[in-house]
Amino acid sequence: MKLFASLMQQFKDMLCCDICIKVRTKTEVGSSLTPLNTYMINVQSYSGRILLIPCCVLLLTAFCLCLLLFAISPAKADVQNSYIGFRFGETANNSATDGFASNATRIVVETSNAPESRLFLLENPYRLVIDTAHTNWDASSLPKSGRVSYGSITSYRYGNPEKDTGRLVFELSEPAAPIAAFLLPPNETDSSKVSGYRIVVDILNRGETAFALARAALIKTPYLATNQLDEIDNEDIQEENYSQSSNQLGQPQNKRFSGNVVKLLSPEKRPRRWIVTIDAGHGGKDPGAIGVTGTKEKDITYNASKRLAHHLNNTGQVIARLTREDDSFIKLRDRIAIARQHQADLFVSIHADAAPNAKAYGISVFSLSDIASDKEAALIAKRENKADLLGGPDLAVEDPLAANALLGMYQRESMNESTYVAKSILEQVSSFPGGDKRGHRFAGFAVLKSPDIPSVLVEMGFLTNKQDEANLKKNAYIDALTEKISDAILAYLNSSLR
Repeated sequence: MKLFASLMQQFKDMLCCDICIKVRTKTEVGSSLTPLNTYMINVQSYSGRILLIPCCVLLLTAFCLCLLLFAISPAKADVQNSYIGFRFGETANNSATDGFASNATRIVVETSNAPESRLFLLENPYRLVIDTAHTNWDASSLPKSGRVSYGSITSYRYGNPEKDTGRLVFELSEPAAPIAAFLLPPNETDSSKVSGYRIVVDILNRGETAFALARAALIKTPYLATNQLDEIDNEDIQEENYSQSSNQLGQPQNKRFSGNVVKLLSPEKRPRRWIVTIDAGHGGKDPGAIGVTGTKEKDITYNASKRLAHHLNNTGQVIARLTREDDSFIKLRDRIAIARQHQADLFVSIHADAAPNAKAYGISVFSLSDIASDKEAALIAKRENKADLLGGPDLAVEDPLAANALLGMYQRESMNESTYVAKSILEQVSSFPGGDKRGHRFAGFAVLKSPDIPSVLVEMGFLTNKQDEANLKKNAYIDALTEKISDAILAYLNSSLR
């Protein structure tokens, strides 16, 4: 204020000063000019007064704006959001649950204002964490921690890891990772529900590998980090509202709820045995590539898949499962669903190749990519993807990645892991004919599009090459090759991110 008053006074003095005008009149006395008289005129400038009024108004307006901004800034920083309650439910018909018999558990967290949140996962014990900026606890009917029993959720607690962060932790009995997460505005159509902004997270146990991939992806890319709201239709779910402890469901849900402080306990872990799904390419009405002597790819891949499963099971560390146990036709997306139903840690699709050039030979390992590594890889993927057309168009199936950004994040993490699998296999098979010739390649193979399982496709050789075909028809060769692939898989699993 003193500074403003000083500036105003200086401005006034400058405009309203006494203006001394010295007037000199001229009279000729000979050839010289002499002053007749000098008038000291004290004039308060009229024009100065006119200018002063708008200038003062402008300065006063600017000063008021500064005061207003100064007052608002700390207030804005102090704006608080609040957790006002949460509830649980089950949701079905989610594209991310393909291949699973159980429904996903939905967590709905209510906040008083539009939240700026992020999700992440922790292990030992399994936990889902929701951090929201400038958020405190305002669920008056709930303590800040308690024990619950709904799906895989066993307890919750609230805390402040940092001054301006409100953290809500849900402890889980199993590795249930988010398969969908989004923000919704307040529910204005149902007055019976808590009217708050909603953080919605659907979680599902898809196995330890899927949990690890999700955990790594959420560390790299914060999710729900903006307060952008999704205008989507709510799915029909049966919810259990923990905003009011007196709330009851119409059907018993094995509910336990208390305000006791939770002692964190690690979930009981099953003995560590990896699960690997082995996919014998083609089958049934789809013979795959045809060799020089009429060998069918579907027969070669089925034989190799059984030998690979045998070697993996003999390690005592792996449970190997096949996508097909006979000569049957299975759609590519169904093969992915089978692997997810297995809760597989790894998916390996076994194939034999074909090429217009009969001299082409060797072993390739492919992983998924939106852009093919080369033209040949693109053509191979296009040919393999056409296999589904033999079963007719499947118009009811929608790619879950197209509508689920969270699964897209997991897919990228899965693709990264798949490169390590490919590298491990190529190191082991380098001594076989053409094992070091073709290397790791990538393309858009539909069968590799599992968002939560590292996946590779192994082309064991070219049936259009006489020597490769002869080798692939020999049981001894297949046995030796699949044993090396088994060694590579085990090496990867024991050094992977889990």
